[in-house]
Amino acid sequence: MHDDLFSPTIREQRAPGRPPWRPESIVYPAFFGGPLAAATLGVLNGRRLALPTSRLLLIAVAGLAGFGARVVVGAFSDGSSPVRLAGTATGLLVWLVVLALQRGPFRLAALRGHGPARLIGPGFAAAIGCGLLEAVLLLVLVR
Repeated sequence: MHDDLFSPTIREQRAPGRPPWRPESIVYPAFFGGPLAAATLGVLNGRRLALPTSRLLLIAVAGLAGFGARVVVGAFSDGSSPVRLAGTATGLLVWLVVLALQRGPFRLAALRGHGPARLIGPGFAAAIGCGLLEAVLLLVLVR
Protein backbone atom coordinates (compact mmCIF):
# COMPACT_ATOMS: atom_id res chain seq x y z
CA MET A 1 0.00 0.00 0.00
CA HIS A 2 1.17 3.49 -0.81
CA ASP A 3 -1.17 5.28 1.57
CA ASP A 4 0.66 7.92 3.51
CA LEU A 5 -1.46 9.52 6.17
CA PHE A 6 1.02 12.33 6.67
CA SER A 7 1.24 13.54 3.08
CA PRO A 8 -0.05 17.08 2.51
CA THR A 9 -3.42 17.44 0.85
CA ILE A 10 -2.70 20.85 -0.65
CA ARG A 11 0.13 20.62 -3.12
CA GLU A 12 2.37 23.48 -4.14
CA GLN A 13 1.47 24.86 -7.52
CA ARG A 14 3.20 27.37 -9.67
CA ALA A 15 1.68 30.83 -9.34
CA PRO A 16 -0.38 31.81 -12.41
CA GLY A 17 1.17 35.27 -12.56
CA ARG A 18 2.42 37.82 -10.11
CA PRO A 19 2.10 37.00 -6.41
CA PRO A 20 -0.86 38.64 -4.69
CA TRP A 21 -0.78 41.27 -1.97
CA ARG A 22 -2.22 40.62 1.46
CA PRO A 23 -5.80 41.94 1.39
CA GLU A 24 -5.29 43.22 4.94
CA SER A 25 -2.46 45.50 3.72
CA ILE A 26 -4.78 47.40 1.40
CA VAL A 27 -6.21 49.14 4.48
CA TYR A 28 -3.39 51.71 4.53
CA PRO A 29 -3.85 53.02 0.97
CA ALA A 30 -7.63 52.87 1.53
CA PHE A 31 -7.33 54.99 4.66
CA PHE A 32 -5.06 57.62 3.11
CA GLY A 33 -6.11 57.44 -0.56
CA GLY A 34 -9.86 56.92 -0.32
CA PRO A 35 -12.28 54.63 -2.09
CA LEU A 36 -10.70 54.82 -5.54
CA ALA A 37 -7.31 53.73 -4.18
CA ALA A 38 -8.91 50.82 -2.34
CA ALA A 39 -10.88 49.77 -5.42
CA THR A 40 -7.89 50.08 -7.74
CA LEU A 41 -5.67 47.93 -5.55
CA GLY A 42 -8.55 45.54 -4.89
CA VAL A 43 -9.18 44.97 -8.59
CA LEU A 44 -5.47 44.56 -9.35
CA ASN A 45 -5.07 42.11 -6.47
CA GLY A 46 -8.20 40.28 -7.58
CA ARG A 47 -6.62 39.76 -10.98
CA ARG A 48 -3.50 38.40 -9.27
CA LEU A 49 -5.72 36.01 -7.32
CA ALA A 50 -7.61 35.06 -10.52
CA LEU A 51 -10.98 36.08 -9.08
CA PRO A 52 -14.03 35.83 -11.32
CA THR A 53 -15.06 38.93 -13.24
CA SER A 54 -18.21 39.32 -11.14
CA ARG A 55 -16.13 39.80 -7.98
CA LEU A 56 -13.85 42.29 -9.72
CA LEU A 57 -16.89 44.25 -10.88
CA LEU A 58 -18.29 44.23 -7.36
CA ILE A 59 -15.07 45.77 -6.06
CA ALA A 60 -15.08 48.41 -8.81
CA VAL A 61 -18.74 49.28 -8.16
CA ALA A 62 -18.03 49.58 -4.43
CA GLY A 63 -15.20 52.02 -5.20
CA LEU A 64 -17.38 54.13 -7.47
CA ALA A 65 -20.22 54.10 -4.93
CA GLY A 66 -17.79 55.19 -2.23
CA PHE A 67 -16.55 58.04 -4.37
CA GLY A 68 -20.14 58.99 -5.18
CA ALA A 69 -20.91 59.15 -1.47
CA ARG A 70 -17.90 61.40 -1.00
CA VAL A 71 -19.16 63.72 -3.74
CA VAL A 72 -22.58 63.89 -2.07
CA VAL A 73 -20.96 64.79 1.25
CA GLY A 74 -18.90 67.44 -0.51
CA ALA A 75 -21.98 68.92 -2.17
CA PHE A 76 -23.82 69.32 1.13
CA SER A 77 -20.99 70.41 3.44
CA ASP A 78 -19.34 73.78 3.93
CA GLY A 79 -15.82 72.79 4.95
CA SER A 80 -13.21 70.29 3.86
CA SER A 81 -13.20 68.28 7.09
CA PRO A 82 -16.41 66.34 6.34
CA VAL A 83 -15.15 65.57 2.84
CA ARG A 84 -11.85 64.23 4.19
CA LEU A 85 -13.64 62.18 6.81
CA ALA A 86 -16.01 60.81 4.16
CA GLY A 87 -13.01 59.86 2.01
CA THR A 88 -11.44 57.94 4.85
CA ALA A 89 -14.70 56.26 5.86
CA THR A 90 -15.66 55.25 2.32
CA GLY A 91 -12.13 54.05 1.62
CA LEU A 92 -12.32 51.78 4.65
CA LEU A 93 -15.75 50.52 3.59
CA VAL A 94 -14.42 49.62 0.14
CA TRP A 95 -11.49 47.88 1.83
CA LEU A 96 -13.98 45.77 3.81
CA VAL A 97 -15.54 44.67 0.52
CA VAL A 98 -12.09 43.80 -0.83
CA LEU A 99 -11.25 41.92 2.36
CA ALA A 100 -14.49 39.94 2.28
CA LEU A 101 -13.97 38.88 -1.34
CA GLN A 102 -10.22 38.18 -1.22
CA ARG A 103 -9.40 36.74 2.20
CA GLY A 104 -10.31 33.16 1.26
CA PRO A 105 -8.56 33.09 -2.14
CA PHE A 106 -5.46 34.68 -0.58
CA ARG A 107 -5.36 32.03 2.16
CA LEU A 108 -5.62 29.32 -0.46
CA ALA A 109 -2.76 30.87 -2.42
CA ALA A 110 -0.68 31.09 0.76
CA LEU A 111 -1.39 27.44 1.59
CA ARG A 112 -0.20 26.50 -1.87
CA GLY A 113 3.14 28.11 -1.12
CA HIS A 114 2.75 31.47 -2.85
CA GLY A 115 4.19 34.18 -0.63
CA PRO A 116 2.69 37.67 -0.67
CA ALA A 117 4.13 40.49 -2.72
CA ARG A 118 5.17 43.81 -1.18
CA LEU A 119 2.58 46.57 -1.41
CA ILE A 120 4.80 49.51 -0.43
CA GLY A 121 5.41 51.00 -3.88
CA PRO A 122 1.99 50.30 -5.39
CA GLY A 123 0.31 51.35 -2.13
CA PHE A 124 2.02 54.74 -2.08
CA ALA A 125 1.30 55.22 -5.79
CA ALA A 126 -2.39 54.38 -5.36
CA ALA A 127 -2.82 56.48 -2.22
CA ILE A 128 -1.14 59.54 -3.73
CA GLY A 129 -2.39 59.15 -7.31
CA CYS A 130 -5.99 58.26 -6.50
CA GLY A 131 -6.06 60.78 -3.64
CA LEU A 132 -5.04 63.55 -6.03
CA LEU A 133 -7.49 62.31 -8.66
CA GLU A 134 -10.32 62.36 -6.11
CA ALA A 135 -9.34 65.88 -4.99
CA VAL A 136 -9.38 67.21 -8.55
CA LEU A 137 -12.67 65.47 -9.34
CA LEU A 138 -14.21 66.84 -6.16
CA LEU A 139 -13.13 70.36 -7.11
CA VAL A 140 -14.67 69.99 -10.55
CA LEU A 141 -17.88 68.23 -9.48
CA VAL A 142 -18.70 70.11 -6.29
CA ARG A 143 -17.93 73.68 -7.37
